[in-house]
Amino acid sequence: MLDITLETLKFINSPTDFLIRKFSQQVDTSGDAVEIGELRRIAEREEVEMRMSEAQARVAQELAIAKRIETAEEVEMTEFYDYSGKGHMGLEASGEAFNLGAGGSGRRVSKRKFRFKGGAIASDAAQAD
Repeated sequence: MLDITLETLKFINSPTDFLIRKFSQQVDTSGDAVEIGELRRIAEREEVEMRMSEAQARVAQELAIAKRIETAEEVEMTEFYDYSGKGHMGLEASGEAFNLGAGGSGRRVSKRKFRFKGGAIASDAAQAD
């Protein structure tokens, strides 16, 4: 039970690292240690690149929304976020036995609603005709 809990916590903490460790445990350690180290570096590099790409996509999305807000004649916006969570961990020892437990719960509410009506670019083009 303790092993399963620890393995679950390791997986939640870093899924990529967990999977690489499990893969390396399955591979024969005779001459593959160098390859495993290289695979680990590649996986970590790709994970960092993926996080950077995700951050760049968020910035591009926010810039596109800001530009659309500037050019729209009328904008309706609704935004609210509620990210909350709680967790607990405990250790109980009695006689020759001990129990270790961890638990948690989370709540995520996220809503973004934009409604753009008209636009300065469209009305400028209509006035030019």
